[in-house]
Amino acid sequence: MSKSLLSLVPAIAIALFLTAGCESTNPPEDLRPVPEASIDPNGGFGNGAGGETGGFGRGDEFGRGGAAGGGQFVSQETLGQNTNADADGWVPADPANNLGMPVIYFAYDSDMLVPSETANLDKVADYLNKNTALGLVIQGHCDARGTEEYNRALGERRANAIRAYLAGRNVADNRMKTLSFGKDKPAVSGSGESIWRQNRRGVLVPMIIPGR
Repeated sequence: MSKSLLSLVPAIAIALFLTAGCESTNPPEDLRPVPEASIDPNGGFGNGAGGETGGFGRGDEFGRGGAAGGGQFVSQETLGQNTNADADGWVPADPANNLGMPVIYFAYDSDMLVPSETANLDKVADYLNKNTALGLVIQGHCDARGTEEYNRALGERRANAIRAYLAGRNVADNRMKTLSFGKDKPAVSGSGESIWRQNRRGVLVPMIIPGR
């Protein structure tokens, strides 16, 4: 072996050692909530054609916001007649599709919000801050693994993580409520990671608050 090649051996060894000790910058598969190829990177929450103050885009198959608006709000005149009102009189702003609000996904056994999901929540916060008649019920959901009790608590932590994030983006806390369904209401039936990852989620239900 030539002297020039021998002189490269220590440098190569050091490089290999440093590379082995570094954590990959790519998130583990479990932290990639859904395939994002079909998500419009410019998609958002534009003004709707039929809503009183506009709506979110219809969204793609994963519930992400689409580029064009189209949500229809329930009018104030129908509030007293709506049988879907909760104990405080809040009613769904758009029972058909939640104004296309994004679904927020989580990694397995985690209530941590990853960057792809906080980007969607930033858009939600902007929208809510421009539409102050709206409140939000945040539902926490889990996949099928684990006990009912554990998943109920995990779903609540996920809902509270979303609530805290939005509160940090100036959405008033009294405009938000949390509700955990645990593993009781899967979005997709079946088993396997491709199914489970779609069920580890937070669902945002926009509501009209009477009197606002």
